[in-house]
Amino acid sequence: MIRLENVNYNYPFQPDAALKNVNLQVKQGEAILITGRSGCGKSTLGRLINGLIPTYFSGSLNGKVHIAGSSQHSFHDLTRLVGSLFQDPEQQFLSTTVADELRTALEWRGCTSEEIDRVLDPIVAQLGLEHKLDSSLFTLSEGEKQKVALASILALKPQILMLDEPTANLDIHSTGELLSILTTLKQEGMTIVIFDHRLYWLRALIDRCYLMQGGTITETRQFSDLEGLRQDFGLRSTKQATLSVPPLTVGQMSRPSGLYFDSLSFAYNGQSPLFNNFNGGFPQGKVVAICGKNGRGKTTLARIAMGLEKPSRGKISIHGKDLPSKKRLQQSGLVLQNTELQLYMRSVTEELQSTVGKGLNPTDIDTTLEQFQLTGLQQRHPQSLSGGQRQRLVIACALQKRPDVLILDEPTSGLDGYNMEIVGQHVKTEAKRGAAIALITHDHEFINNCCDYVWNL
Repeated sequence: MIRLENVNYNYPFQPDAALKNVNLQVKQGEAILITGRSGCGKSTLGRLINGLIPTYFSGSLNGKVHIAGSSQHSFHDLTRLVGSLFQDPEQQFLSTTVADELRTALEWRGCTSEEIDRVLDPIVAQLGLEHKLDSSLFTLSEGEKQKVALASILALKPQILMLDEPTANLDIHSTGELLSILTTLKQEGMTIVIFDHRLYWLRALIDRCYLMQGGTITETRQFSDLEGLRQDFGLRSTKQATLSVPPLTVGQMSRPSGLYFDSLSFAYNGQSPLFNNFNGGFPQGKVVAICGKNGRGKTTLARIAMGLEKPSRGKISIHGKDLPSKKRLQQSGLVLQNTELQLYMRSVTEELQSTVGKGLNPTDIDTTLEQFQLTGLQQRHPQSLSGGQRQRLVIACALQKRPDVLILDEPTSGLDGYNMEIVGQHVKTEAKRGAAIALITHDHEFINNCCDYVWNL
């Protein structure tokens, strides 16, 4: 179904090859995992399989790429053969409501309304989207957006399904649902290619694992081998972590020494309230994980705290002082799930400098880049970085502010095991400095690594 022979690829204006002598063979009905350190070439390999290279990304490509028995497919043909779930599902949305998004591609293919309903109804039920059909895509949680994108892909019945970090924003329950869906699709003969750092959920699904380093597939292994290769390839654990962090008590939440919400109420237009007279907060000098099912309001709470959403009622204070939104934002650091929305400058160096004005000298910048494994990328455009590299850059920018409050939304998205440890250490250092830190995450391994308390919303 997929055959790559001696493939080499360079992005435009980049001296180093992104892919080097890549060989890969996947049969129909197999499920494979491609993993490795952030920046090793996984996303580039995915772009090659779904035709974005060379159709959208130009550059220098040589070697043989066979998809479904042919190397001569047009990009139009590849879009029918390969369904791609991007790491950021918003990049593939074409509509504004859930129902419209699910129907758009089928309408373009000339399906009647009755045919569309017949295709979509079981998929919508399977993914639990029945009550979201009339919702705006912009009000969904990231996990819900991912379900909508997956439903849109499955409706088109591709032969190959490719998923990039598919569980990065999913809670444990939704991850289990995704695994069940993929297992069924595999049994029905669909070929599945997964690019992921989170490994524990894949044990029963994967037939074979490919490990990449420096743009090359260097190892082909069974899933059971991965635990012993964690140090060499910067892998996450293959075992599901059990939370060992105590819950945040009501008494701890009522202390206004960090970030505090007083009588907070908020609802999106026409929807039930997410918060109704909520009182509570996150203590100074501690790291609190905010957990809960997708759609419970975790990201919304972060946006309210930073003034990106306006509550209908309530006050928000930092260290006991009620502050307007502009002042809160000045004293806080925020990392959103969609990192590309926080990167505006022309180079990595300019991005770091823009966070704190011109107060960073070259030595400060070099030190920060080294700490976050970004050495050598000073002049790269931030949007050209890998997902994990962008994640580390926006976290580094937030930490440069030395904020009183730090909120990280799904901070381990795109992070391999090695870099997850690095980010965890920096988070704990900021807490010791006195910052109130809230991590919105479903990642139990990361929570055990650096959090003091868990709050289930």
